[in-house]
Amino acid sequence: MTELRDSLSGAPATVASQFRPQIPVLAERMVRQIEHGVDRYAGPTDGRRHKLMTMAVTAALNQFLTMVEQGPRKAPRVDDLFRRMGYGEAVDGRDLSAMRSSLRLATRAAWDQLRSFADENDLSAATLGGLGDALFAYIDHLNEQVSIGFTTGRGALDRDVDVARDRLLTSLVERRPRSELRTNALEAAWPLPERVVVIMVHPDPDADLDLSQFHQHALIADQHDPVLAVCTPDHVDDLLRHVIHSSQLARSAMSWEVWPEEVADAIRWTKRALSLCDQGVIEDQPVIDCLEHRTLLWLHAEPALRRRMCQDMLKPLLSETPNSREILSETLLVWLETRDSAPAIAAQLGVHPQTVRYRWKRINELFGEDLRDPETVVQLTMLLKASVPLWKTGDQSDFERYRAGESS
Repeated sequence: MTELRDSLSGAPATVASQFRPQIPVLAERMVRQIEHGVDRYAGPTDGRRHKLMTMAVTAALNQFLTMVEQGPRKAPRVDDLFRRMGYGEAVDGRDLSAMRSSLRLATRAAWDQLRSFADENDLSAATLGGLGDALFAYIDHLNEQVSIGFTTGRGALDRDVDVARDRLLTSLVERRPRSELRTNALEAAWPLPERVVVIMVHPDPDADLDLSQFHQHALIADQHDPVLAVCTPDHVDDLLRHVIHSSQLARSAMSWEVWPEEVADAIRWTKRALSLCDQGVIEDQPVIDCLEHRTLLWLHAEPALRRRMCQDMLKPLLSETPNSREILSETLLVWLETRDSAPAIAAQLGVHPQTVRYRWKRINELFGEDLRDPETVVQLTMLLKASVPLWKTGDQSDFERYRAGESS
């Protein structure tokens, strides 16, 4: 406004009243040039857009001449009109290129008309220069109002999209009907892919994990720990590379590709994978691929059931000394998985075949006929696959429960 005030001070007020009768002709000329020069605003002369542009141009020209006559003053109506035009471009998902082009064409038309008017009325070069400076400053002012409206519109649009995307993510997590997912996806401007990948991230609290650049390709809930991202399959690698680059201490788990209706299941799997990594059951690594650990995820799906079955079915092992328990459980698990001979099992365990035979004799003493029952063998295999990794990490809870039960 200061620059506009300074420019208007050099424009002769008496000229404004002389020029005002030319406004209708000039406004029509400006609108025609805009319609011909900017595809975005092309249309019939009797159309609604033509009438709106004529109204806006006429109001701006009248306000400009009023400022030349009476000095700079606030023009809420005109300023609001141009702010609303900028706002409209934003909410329509457009940039300001068409609006900028229109203002340039309008400025050129107005300047041409002013020069013709100066020639016809023998105005001095100084007078014309003062009017020109005032005109360009006023156009800059209108341009600024358009920018303000556009920024406001983009902010509102971003907030609306953020809310809609949060709503879509909530719908996926809560297994809402497919029809609701489609509606929410449309509102979120996030076309629902046929398949998605769920990623959970334990971020490094000392590192700044910013995933905003992936909002076009992923629904992200980064206000929680772990951070949740439901990502299109094609952008999973880029997102995970960004996480690793942001922090070497961050730990992520990714699901395999799932239907959108399976997002809640994939969240459970990825959370479990991170938990098993924390327990040492899954090897510590920057990214845990759940596809590679499906059996472990399945076997640890019911921790309370595993603990109960452990007390019931592995009681013979729980009563052994820690060293005996470790070597016997490891040998039994290899046999259950492979059914190999003593030499083959020995090669896998890195011991002498006779050692395996000795261990197998003790295993038979502990489990007896149970090892010949197919149902028991299946349950023992699954139970040991779930329990042995825990025992190897130092988890003593199964043995503590056993000892507590023995002493009660």
